[in-house]
Amino acid sequence: MTMQTKISNTRNGIFILALLVLVMSLILLRFEPAAALANTHIARGKVLILHGRLLGGGKLNTAQWKGKVIVVDFWGTWCPWCLKQSPYIEKIYQKYHGHGLEVVGIPVLSTAAAVHQFARKHPKADWPEIFNKNPGNGALAQKLGISGFPTEFIIDQKGVLRHIIVGYSPRELVADVKALLKTPANDN
Repeated sequence: MTMQTKISNTRNGIFILALLVLVMSLILLRFEPAAALANTHIARGKVLILHGRLLGGGKLNTAQWKGKVIVVDFWGTWCPWCLKQSPYIEKIYQKYHGHGLEVVGIPVLSTAAAVHQFARKHPKADWPEIFNKNPGNGALAQKLGISGFPTEFIIDQKGVLRHIIVGYSPRELVADVKALLKTPANDN
C-alpha cells in the first residue's frame, strides 16, 4: 500500500467518523427534548398564567388574553431547532392572530442584544418577548421544568394549558392551534 493510499484511506475514515458523529448529534438533539417532557413541572389541564417584564419595556400578564389561544414559545438564540421552528411560528401567528391567537416568546439564556438582532431579521415575529435579563429567563424555565428547546405551551381560551410540545414539531404546533381555535371557549 502506498503512502498516498494510506492518506486517502485515513481521510475517508475521518470523514465517515465525522459524518457519523454529526448524524448521532442531530438524532440526540432531535430526540433529547422528548425526555424533557417527563420533567416538566407544569401540569396539563391546569390554568397557567405567565407574567413578566417585556424586552421592549412594559409588562405582560397572559391573563389579559383570556378568550384567546396562546402559544408560549420557550426558545433561545443559541438553539438551532428554535431558529428552524421560528419561521413556522411566524406563519402561524400571521395566519391566525386575527382569529384569536396570541404568541409570547420567552428567550432562555439569550442576551437582549441577541434577541433584538433576531427581531430585526424577523420583523413578522412581532409578538411580545418576556425577558428577565438576569439570568436570561433561566430561572423561569427551570421553575417550569423546561430542559428541551424549543418548548411550546399551548393554552386554550380559558387559560388552561392543553398541550406541551418539546422539540422541533411545527406540524404538531399548527394542528394544536387550529384545533383549539375551532373550539369555542365555553366548550373546553
